[in-house]
Amino acid sequence: MRVWIWIVCAVLAGGCAIGRPDHFHALEADSLASAGANSHFVMQVNLRVSLPMSVDRDELVLSNPGTVSILEHERWASPLSEQFSRVLGQNIESRRPNVIVTSRSIADSGPTTTVAVEVVQLSLVKGVETQMEARWRIESGTHVAQGRETFVSKAPGAGFDDLVRSLDDAIGTLADRLVAGLPSGS
Repeated sequence: MRVWIWIVCAVLAGGCAIGRPDHFHALEADSLASAGANSHFVMQVNLRVSLPMSVDRDELVLSNPGTVSILEHERWASPLSEQFSRVLGQNIESRRPNVIVTSRSIADSGPTTTVAVEVVQLSLVKGVETQMEARWRIESGTHVAQGRETFVSKAPGAGFDDLVRSLDDAIGTLADRLVAGLPSGS
């Protein structure tokens, strides 16, 4: 009798281990982002991005009225904060070809601009939209620009990939605002 109980427990435990497969998602820069690196840049931008801890996790986090859903099988291919910074930097570079975006100084001399972005709130609603509230500060010598805005990007379809694309679009719009705040003449 005890042998059968162990067999049933083993089968049930094995059934729990076999679940649906994980799906991995990656953010992508705008299609107009340049494929090659900037061979000659006039201004270096040191970019720092912070995301809310509630969404900066391996799993996709969906927003629902008053709650969130953490999706165990819908995951980011790499840390969301790294992807967000990379895509934002690529989008900035594509809009200002004479700018190179880094996370720390790589040039010995020349103008350096610091851009700090804090994503205050990020809501992903499957089949609906991405809402991202961000504030930023741009400093370059005596030039200081600040901003705060909520970006809304509709999801083109009901799938998770569509939701990730809407986040890509919101990041692209944020890049537009940052580029508009960069010092001119660079």
